[in-house]
Amino acid sequence: MKGFCLTIVALLAFFGVEARAAAADSTAQAAGQDSIFRQVDLGGVTVEGRMAIQKDDHTNYMPTKRQADASASGISLLARMMIPKLLVDHIGKTVKNADGTAPSIYIDNRKADVTEADRLRPKDIVRVEYYDRPSPAFPSEQTVLNFITRKYDRGGYVDMRTSTLAYPWLDYGDYSLQASLDVNKFNFTLYAGTGFTKEDTPGTSGTEYVGFATPFTKKETALGLLTKTQNHYGLLRTKYRTEKTTAILDLGFNWSEMPESHQSTMVSYTPQAYPSSEAVTDNHSRNATPSMNFFLETEVAKGHRLRASASGWYADNTYSRTYTEGSLPTVVTDSKEKQYRADAMLVYNADLKHGNAIGAMLFGRFSSNRTTYAGTMAADQGIDDGVVLFDPSYSHTFGKRLTLSARFGLYWDLYRVKGIGTLSKLLPRPGATINYKINGRSSLYAYWHMASNVPQMYNYNSTEQRVNQYTVQRGNPHLDITKVHFVNASYNLSLKNANISVYGSSTIYTDYTKPYYMDEGGTLVSTYISDGKHITYLAGVSASLFLFKRSLQLSPTLQYRGQRITGLNSCNSGRWLFALTGNYYIKNFSIMAQYVTKRRSLEWGGYYQEIPQFYIAELAWHHKGLHVAVGGQLFFDGNYALRTWADHGVYRFDNSTTTSLNGRKAYVSLSYSFDFGRKKVEREKLNVEKGSSGIMRL
Repeated sequence: MKGFCLTIVALLAFFGVEARAAAADSTAQAAGQDSIFRQVDLGGVTVEGRMAIQKDDHTNYMPTKRQADASASGISLLARMMIPKLLVDHIGKTVKNADGTAPSIYIDNRKADVTEADRLRPKDIVRVEYYDRPSPAFPSEQTVLNFITRKYDRGGYVDMRTSTLAYPWLDYGDYSLQASLDVNKFNFTLYAGTGFTKEDTPGTSGTEYVGFATPFTKKETALGLLTKTQNHYGLLRTKYRTEKTTAILDLGFNWSEMPESHQSTMVSYTPQAYPSSEAVTDNHSRNATPSMNFFLETEVAKGHRLRASASGWYADNTYSRTYTEGSLPTVVTDSKEKQYRADAMLVYNADLKHGNAIGAMLFGRFSSNRTTYAGTMAADQGIDDGVVLFDPSYSHTFGKRLTLSARFGLYWDLYRVKGIGTLSKLLPRPGATINYKINGRSSLYAYWHMASNVPQMYNYNSTEQRVNQYTVQRGNPHLDITKVHFVNASYNLSLKNANISVYGSSTIYTDYTKPYYMDEGGTLVSTYISDGKHITYLAGVSASLFLFKRSLQLSPTLQYRGQRITGLNSCNSGRWLFALTGNYYIKNFSIMAQYVTKRRSLEWGGYYQEIPQFYIAELAWHHKGLHVAVGGQLFFDGNYALRTWADHGVYRFDNSTTTSLNGRKAYVSLSYSFDFGRKKVEREKLNVEKGSSGIMRL
């Protein structure tokens, strides 16, 4: 690794000299037009100029034609764009910042998610705006990825995509179809798809220690795990657009189920608190979620924009679990859940000239969750939660270089836990940001912001459910609201053939919610407490390098991440991480590879997770509307085991899980699209609201 790092340093120095000698950026003037209605339509081609243009509070990244042609989806293109400080897994469909948090996803200033961004066609993405710091444009967000797409008023397209695991054979598949039609100011889009997974592996082996008056150690040896899931989804979108106004209405439905999950282990105890035997766990679940979303954006006056959105969904969820261990009594959980949620948001931004700008967000949410349990222990739980967030901000720019921003948010949460009563919390959400634009290629920023969490029914309740013969799981409605402090600083440099970021950050969670175990007369109670702090700190450097007339791209990342949990059962962790991604383009082919070193992290609640090294490779070929990709991961690691362990005093564990979907695998992806009635294609992909269950999973 030392030799590689020296090579990277030499390359960075070379590109710094090249950029200083280069002519003026050919795209700088065009990229100054940030309105999505006067967009930078570079046709996906940014060959001679810089591909990254730094703005006051974000950076615009333009994809090249090679990158777009080699990609089959929005997240695949994002991975090939190699934006520094972003860790993109286009196979697992995840996007994370360098500190492990996930950026909020927007499409044309409208809140979306990673799934919807992945459904974008690469050739329809004009640019990606990366707000790696808070901005008045997106109040209350810490980091934002905003995908800007092309707009059209006639014609349409049909798009088909498939992705299937070739090894293990047919353990995963996803198949979707989308059709879109533009008629003058209206767009009508229909999206539908289906997918499945099958996990057939040994399962989890490990040990547990239980510190009763007479303590014992439980050893489990995996015998087999088979889990199957299915997911069906669809959405109808109607959009109306003029030069100044866009209105969108979505109607969606998602159906997911786990018809089968069967795990068996051999269990033994030392000393023999219970007889050695085979333990079998069966799980089944089903989730049905219809949803509706509305979005409106309009320019009320020059420099003044208003965004409004409203959404609602209803979820009907079921979950059942049966645990049998030898001749011991069977533990049964059978739960049914109803969920309702409605959101509404207004965002106003105004450029007051003379370097002054204001922004404000008013957000409201109401949710209601009810779950009833039958089986070994009958119970019911419920929580109603109402949230109001008012988040105004002000920024002022001095001399077109130094920008100071302040945020004055207030968060009010009124929630009622069934059987406990109503609680009210009024919490501040202040923040401050300093941006300094050194020149057109480099900038510095630093910020501090405060946030807080939202009560979740799975732990803010008084329900108790039995896990096995000696353990029950119990909620705690008296938990405190966790407060979060974000501190971040970064230096960004955008050159013609290199983009570099040097950064450091810390996140501090106070009144931290974490698991707590106690012995109640020979019963192990698994519950939650608010105690101590969870502190993370990070320092690193990330870069994107473009070589050989940009036919070769390299993106190295080197960072150190530390974590510490204080209070009861305190613990800490620190680890270096190195990652390298490469892309090579030759005619209609592209080769992509990625490597991430072995890493260890301190996860929620104070348990350690150790993840083996990770690597993938993919070969893609494209011709007109057809795209074919074959790839795989962990070719030389047949036994991909994920280790987790923790020490909670009266209870500790050390487990190793072998999984096929995260281990060695090979896949084939096909996509084909054709346009009609226009030379170019507008394409916005769709999001189906899936909701999130509050059922207490055991």
